[in-house]
Amino acid sequence: MALALKLVMEFCGPSGTVVDFGSGPGLFLHTLGESRPDICLIGHEPFMEGQYPEVRYVESLDSLAPRSVDVLTAFEVCEHLYAHEIAGLLSDVDRVLKPGGTLIISVPIMYGLAVVPKVLNWMVRSRKLKTEYSFAEILKSAAGISVPRPENPRPTHKGFDFRDLRKTINERFPIDRVYHSPVALSPWWMSSQYFMTCRKSA
Repeated sequence: MALALKLVMEFCGPSGTVVDFGSGPGLFLHTLGESRPDICLIGHEPFMEGQYPEVRYVESLDSLAPRSVDVLTAFEVCEHLYAHEIAGLLSDVDRVLKPGGTLIISVPIMYGLAVVPKVLNWMVRSRKLKTEYSFAEILKSAAGISVPRPENPRPTHKGFDFRDLRKTINERFPIDRVYHSPVALSPWWMSSQYFMTCRKSA
């Protein structure tokens, strides 16, 4: 949350418009608005009810005017989308972002050292002794070797590879900067979260 807020406030000028794709009940936008009451807050969330009256919730990005958005965010969302949905999102971003506007995306890192504690955490939270990963898949993931994704990406992070998403995004929007969390200066395989910022050409 802290890094997400920092990035949005850096890239959104006075009285700008921020759209959060996959906003959930709107907690991120609500928190952003507490620090930046000048920002117009718009959330898109098809699966949850909005809870904050200062946030304008839209059913689809189609309802937004072309070149009307300063910053569009998608935090911890793309790992649950099908390939055609990611393509649709990027097309919407291209349409609604102002020239010079910014796309900010964060996704989980499911490879490297983070995969083992993430799998263990999932087992504890679900109170199961089994995991969707086989032992061989855990070893491959820890070594950075891709493992198959389930057909339905909605309920799982298994096999999600930020490197594939990065390549897809970079074909449409050159990536300006990347950030790793929780330790900013660590290599990606020692981190658990990956942020990308992209600027639409002016």
